[in-house]
Amino acid sequence: MNEPTILDLFSGIGGFSLAFESEGFRTIGFAEIDPYASAVLRKHWPDVPNFGDIRTITRDTVPGRIDVLTGGFPCQPFSVAGKQRGKEDDRYLWPSMLDVVRATRPAWIVGENVPGIVGMGLADMLVDLEACGYRAQPFIIPACAVGAPHRRDRVWIIANSIRFRRP
Repeated sequence: MNEPTILDLFSGIGGFSLAFESEGFRTIGFAEIDPYASAVLRKHWPDVPNFGDIRTITRDTVPGRIDVLTGGFPCQPFSVAGKQRGKEDDRYLWPSMLDVVRATRPAWIVGENVPGIVGMGLADMLVDLEACGYRAQPFIIPACAVGAPHRRDRVWIIANSIRFRRP
């Protein structure tokens, strides 16, 4: 199969996979620990493995080429609805996502989080990606920009591997 592939981390009920599959991508794996979300993934993608805890993923875990790695890593460490403990929060899982990036070397990375990340770790995340051979650009896009009736800003991190760039 020649269709581009996606590895969907912090998968929830598969929103990233739905979006990418509508554009011709094939999901090759999920990483989701929530039982309800995992059941939804199993129902809609019965042949796609759910690797569960992102901290267990290695290069040997994920077969084949990964064109896009996605992840809406936990927002609680940065959210104004929480204590905004950032890196001190047990749910701060950016390092685990970065470990998967290092292990799998996808061509593209798409991350998503809340605006609180801007002052609590985004700069470090961009440096981490650059150190791994990626050029990254964050974007703040409100939901109303894509037709939703509310603002609800989200930070999107789009990164491309320098080795996959064309001259």
